[in-house]
Amino acid sequence: MPEAYYEREPIVHLDGSPVFQNAGDRAIEDEVADYVAKKGSEKHGEAGKLSVIRFAPLCPIDWYAERYDRMVGLLELKSPREPMGTHKAVLLNVRKWLALSLGATGLGVPAIFVVRWNDGNVRWLPLNRIDASKHRIGGCKRIVKSMSDIEPVIEVPVDSMMVL
Repeated sequence: MPEAYYEREPIVHLDGSPVFQNAGDRAIEDEVADYVAKKGSEKHGEAGKLSVIRFAPLCPIDWYAERYDRMVGLLELKSPREPMGTHKAVLLNVRKWLALSLGATGLGVPAIFVVRWNDGNVRWLPLNRIDASKHRIGGCKRIVKSMSDIEPVIEVPVDSMMVL
């Protein structure tokens, strides 16, 4: 990682909206998306290849999965900067949970939460198996990019997640 998380420079979209990730963040997410696509394609062969595609930069949902020219899922990909086991739970922003819940319900596709730790461990959990009542105020230790760096989050127990 070329820069420490708390020393990141703020990035602004062309329209003036703040962008909450930098090129390094995007590269890590792209690696996770490629891994999810590979794992999702293994049982289906080339004809049933799964593609994981990024939504537009300011969309509240970051990724969707496509197979046979149809959207088959929505995804939130998270990449903690520490090894698995450092914390007993992973945080999912409530705003992300709300967007994914609404999208999954309205579009009739599942939503999944995928986490890849910096030691290479990858786990996932369907959104409908996340207990959203386990919420608190959390996030960064200090504001880095925006006021939403500290916000309502859902604690997802690592041991509730499945190996991908």
